[in-house]
Amino acid sequence: MPGLIPEDFIDDLRNRVDIVDFIRGFVPLKRQGQNYVGLCPFHAEKTPSFVVSPHKQIFHCFGCGKGGNVYTFLMEQGGLNFPEAVTHLANHCGISLPQKDLSPEQARQNSLRKKFYHINELAANFFQKMLYETRGKEAVAYLQQRGLDEQTCKKFLLGYAPNAWDELSCFLLEKGVTEKDLLTLGLAVQGQKGNLIDRFRNRLIFPIMNPSGKIIGFGGRVLDDSLPKYLNSPETPLFHKGRQLYGLNQARGFMRNKDQVILMEGYLDVITAHQHGITQAVGTLGTALTENQGRLLMRYTYNAVICFDADPAGQEATMRGLDILQQLGIKVSVMTMPEGQDPDDFLRKEGQVKFKQLIAQIIFKKGI
Repeated sequence: MPGLIPEDFIDDLRNRVDIVDFIRGFVPLKRQGQNYVGLCPFHAEKTPSFVVSPHKQIFHCFGCGKGGNVYTFLMEQGGLNFPEAVTHLANHCGISLPQKDLSPEQARQNSLRKKFYHINELAANFFQKMLYETRGKEAVAYLQQRGLDEQTCKKFLLGYAPNAWDELSCFLLEKGVTEKDLLTLGLAVQGQKGNLIDRFRNRLIFPIMNPSGKIIGFGGRVLDDSLPKYLNSPETPLFHKGRQLYGLNQARGFMRNKDQVILMEGYLDVITAHQHGITQAVGTLGTALTENQGRLLMRYTYNAVICFDADPAGQEATMRGLDILQQLGIKVSVMTMPEGQDPDDFLRKEGQVKFKQLIAQIIFKKGI
């Protein structure tokens, strides 16, 4: 029984969906006899070997061997686990998910998490709106200077926290959010006089999402010489820094399809990588890789490339990450940046072709 979704609902939902019509939304298909064929979305090919059977309601690729039903397709295509695939298909069909009876405590926790996700979404919308207002001009100029286009900025939901003491707090309080929730989620801190002060002020904002795309926290980068240069959400009921990977929601499908992950340190490293077609890149949120992060990677691939900064701190983090991944049985190699550069610098100066050439030269060492 996957999660709390009843099995009869899973079966009924699958039977409601015509697999040919559904997969057509992702892959151009042509009729060939009783079946439909197209180029496989899971590996590179020039001759179609991807077959969809309307009679059996299954797909199979004779090139890479992947196959299954509509849930399997969603899991492979989007990097979803099974409950997420069921949820996605139900949303696609406009059907609400039934749930088995929850205990009062489970129901309370579910309700609380939904509320917290909603508050973070409101905050992210606020930051995005601020980015494209007059006060966000400096942040927009900074992003343009880094070579990031508007499409990429919107893909990662980038925003701007205005240089004001409590503008976000006031906005959320007007939406019915309580002071307690603002403090719990780390969106505000309490001043000496008991007043609320926004945690993020005059910073470029990077929403941090879980694998399902729900916003669990935020990172902020200063636009001047203030310290700290980067500021993250504190530990909250939703956000645990050592258990998350930045950009995983955007990268997980590519990680599965390419059977590879490229680990980077910072937000801008990951974002620049994605804009340059390195879509299997994720970030460790500026910290040394943890065992929990390594185990999270194992849901999607067992092949990792560590591509941290070339400074002493990055080199030390590389050695620690190498040890953790090898002990987990992950095949891992190190991609060394030129001295004084990080992946963001290299990609902007040398471009994706040279970066991909470096990746291609890597020989994986078998994990211990």
